[in-house]
Amino acid sequence: MEELKAIRKSRKKIVSVNASSSKAELLNEELIEDRLVNRSLEKGLLLEFKKDSDRILLAVAQRPDGKKNWMVLDQNGVTSSIKRQQVTYIVPGISNFDQAEIAAFVQKAQDNMDPSLLEFAWSELLEKNKSVTVEEMAEIIFGSVEPLERYSAHLLLSKDEVYFTVVETTGLRCVYGPRPNEQVEERIRRKVAKEAAEKEFQEFIKLLGSAKSMPSQDKPSKSSWKDDEIIWSRIKSLEAYAIDACKTDEQIKTAGMILKKMGLAKTTSSAVNLLINIGYFPVHVNLDLLKMSIPTDHLEKITSAAQSLLSDSSDPDEINRKDLTNLKVYAIDVDEADELDDALSATKLQDGRIKIWIHVADATRYVQPGSIVDREAMRRGTSVFLPTATYSMFPENLAMGGMSLRQGELCNAVTVSVVLHDDGSIAECSVFNSVIKPTYMLTYESASELLHLNLEEEVELRILSEAANLRLKWRRQQRPKGQNYIRTVLFLYTLIGMNRTPQVMMGMC
Repeated sequence: MEELKAIRKSRKKIVSVNASSSKAELLNEELIEDRLVNRSLEKGLLLEFKKDSDRILLAVAQRPDGKKNWMVLDQNGVTSSIKRQQVTYIVPGISNFDQAEIAAFVQKAQDNMDPSLLEFAWSELLEKNKSVTVEEMAEIIFGSVEPLERYSAHLLLSKDEVYFTVVETTGLRCVYGPRPNEQVEERIRRKVAKEAAEKEFQEFIKLLGSAKSMPSQDKPSKSSWKDDEIIWSRIKSLEAYAIDACKTDEQIKTAGMILKKMGLAKTTSSAVNLLINIGYFPVHVNLDLLKMSIPTDHLEKITSAAQSLLSDSSDPDEINRKDLTNLKVYAIDVDEADELDDALSATKLQDGRIKIWIHVADATRYVQPGSIVDREAMRRGTSVFLPTATYSMFPENLAMGGMSLRQGELCNAVTVSVVLHDDGSIAECSVFNSVIKPTYMLTYESASELLHLNLEEEVELRILSEAANLRLKWRRQQRPKGQNYIRTVLFLYTLIGMNRTPQVMMGMC
């Protein structure tokens, strides 16, 4: 109690109680009691009401609005129609309050908001095991029950989450009891942790604002957001919200808090734009890829592992590879292809039959089963080819390097050799590891043009075209044979490959 007395003295609160006014005060207290218990309203009363879930305002009652509502003019100069249930407190002892004075009244009440006052009062009341009303608390901590002190006590108690709890409520009149010491200690710990978390969250919001204001070339890289586990979790929550893929309520809550703190609407488009503005999403982000969980980049450890594989010159199958560098090799694909992984060769044997080689870049030359690169490729399952981009199952440096066939360079491959009968059926075939040296990198259009020119030096390309026609003729003859035909075609699709130029490959199977 000595601490409270010292605080009162420092605040210079002088309370004079005039005996002659005690009767009037008693009458006023009865009137105040009626207003608090029954929420009785009349023009000029200063009241506190809940505007919405986040805002509590002071206002002056103006007039009834129908049978149940009242028109009030709040501290911001806004007139509203409110229900009696929205009223959270009626400031006692005040009538005909001037709305222009609300701001000053609020400021004075805020000046009285010293949580240490509650701590001292709690200690005293806990020792006495005593509960108090707002008025009694005002007397204890301010030494006064004037309207300002009462409202200040109400604010302290209504906002307190540590020292006191409501033990009785009648209308707007509440009775507060001191919490047990153990509860207070636990709540203080929670409060400290909450304040630290709020401070850290505010730092995160500042980080987003900073990234948002940076020029495009200076924005943080996507991978840099992963450096801090908490930051990364929040970014992933925002990403999940952006693509409507939140798996938990916590993700939705986190994303909503971020958008609110950034002054943005709680919509998926707001989340997308924010992620673009901080540099996490590219400007032309493909949301469908994200919704289908198709990864668009590789982790640094995967890329580094791939680079190490490229630096390793050893070849576990070197002694078993056939040297086919004497063959003319045609790699044919679309003009936009970033990587070429298969090619064709052909010749005519002395007996007139056609022999074809189908070369496929040997990925196993670089990737050992169970390695980190292999596991990542298995997780992805396939490369994704879009009109605007390609997302490879292997890191780009590997997919477009060692795993691609490169013109004029020695390349490791797995080769299927096929000899055709005169009717287009397969006479013999074999599969083996090889070394090739691609001669041409052709588009479908350029391959067709070379065929049309009928150049003598491109006899191998004409042989490929002839083989395609033989295979097409043979396939058409097999159609009536039903399921056996289907199984044969599926096998040959796998063995030889059908998705090539119409002129070169349409008849090959």
